[in-house]
Amino acid sequence: MSILTYAPAYRIDDALTLSHFVFAIVSPSANLLRTMLLALNEFSLLCKDQEIASYPGAMTVYGGPIVYLLVQGIVLFTILIWWDSGYKPAFLTSKKQRKVDPEAIDAADAAVAAEVKRAESSSDSLRVVHLYKSFGNNHAVQDITFGIPQGQVFALLGPNGAGKSSTISLIRGDIRPSARGGDVLIENISITSRRAAARANLGVCPQFDAMDTMTVREHLTFYARIRGVPDVAANVSAVLAATGLERFADRLAHKLSGGNKRKLSLGIALMGNPSVLLLDEPSSGMDAAAKRVMWRTLLGVAAPGRALLITTHSMEEADKLATRIGIMKRKMLTLGTTKQLGDQWGDAFVVQLVLNSAPNTTEEEMSMVKDWVRNTIPGVQLDKWGSRGGAHGQLRFRVFKESRGEREVRHEKEDRRELTTEKENGLTRTRTEVQSIPGLIQLLEENRLNLGLEYYSVSPTTLDEVFLRVVGSEEGDGRPVKAKWWRRLFGRG
Repeated sequence: MSILTYAPAYRIDDALTLSHFVFAIVSPSANLLRTMLLALNEFSLLCKDQEIASYPGAMTVYGGPIVYLLVQGIVLFTILIWWDSGYKPAFLTSKKQRKVDPEAIDAADAAVAAEVKRAESSSDSLRVVHLYKSFGNNHAVQDITFGIPQGQVFALLGPNGAGKSSTISLIRGDIRPSARGGDVLIENISITSRRAAARANLGVCPQFDAMDTMTVREHLTFYARIRGVPDVAANVSAVLAATGLERFADRLAHKLSGGNKRKLSLGIALMGNPSVLLLDEPSSGMDAAAKRVMWRTLLGVAAPGRALLITTHSMEEADKLATRIGIMKRKMLTLGTTKQLGDQWGDAFVVQLVLNSAPNTTEEEMSMVKDWVRNTIPGVQLDKWGSRGGAHGQLRFRVFKESRGEREVRHEKEDRRELTTEKENGLTRTRTEVQSIPGLIQLLEENRLNLGLEYYSVSPTTLDEVFLRVVGSEEGDGRPVKAKWWRRLFGRG
């Protein structure tokens, strides 16, 4: 329209042809537009002097757009293959290793700092090293570093919006790290520079099952051929036996139960015997019984000889499967075994008492037991329902640990320290600072008969409580603060 408006009448045809062939170099849609205008003979494009063009394949007719589209298809397909392979020329690949800020490490959790140093120099099957990812002003992943050796299961936990999905996409190679750097190494092959080679060692079980109208065997055969497995039939049979899907081999996949669909997704991830498995919510949508069957399958089939990364919202699943657990909220907040996290972040033991006289226990008996608990064990906080009569002979309370500074002063092997001893109502009331579960058990066992206890239990802090405490200790800006909400939750302060 601009040409028709401003160009001289004798130059309109030449200007339209020139503008098309220049703009169509970078725009395939311009070639399609040209063919449409030719078919409708808009702007008299088919006219050659006083006649209609005799040969439709001429460059100024349909030949030009066809040649352009063929060349553009080849070029764009080549670029797509290059981009998907992850290969980058040497001059585009920075060999400079990112410098770690010492102040950032000092401010981090000690276990996180130790993992950073270990992962940088390790030969783990999966290594995530100083990974960053930003979406505009949203910093989804901030300097995440961890490694998973063969035979270990690493559970990645975090609240919604913590960056788990972005981390998983980075590990899979679906998205690239931000300009600040970072990399993912699968068997020491970079996912950013050699994506196709790195993915050959990676098996992925996605959160949602992508089932087609094929049987179980056909699904496994299809994915085996895609991955270039040499002996397809033998591998399919082995995966069917390992996942317990042999009797469903000829059933349509979309007619399987939820648990068997997840097993099929696991079997697809195992195809090709990858050394690293990425499991995103492996037991999502499964009932309690099916979950345990899935867990046994994972521990018996997937875990041996492989590095497993699991993302889950189930603390029970993480506790059951994981060798180590990492809790993140944009950055890695802490990591370690369940016991290590409980020792570090758990601030109390949970004790439950049941008297011989339950459920007919009198108020006097319960008052005597509660007085003994308060006067004997420092740092006790009775549950609200327990402080109002003992709930028919049952008493539940928390024993808060000493502060970290007090723990350093105390000798490591000392379980409890006796402070005062006195006799009252025939009971030995030893005011004791309990430092461990064995110390609490010993104290309760010594006074079991005098207190009239039928049963008692002492349990450490659960993984759910650790998770809430770790995540709750982080403000929106990532700076650690005192978890006062935790104390208010249990009535302390």
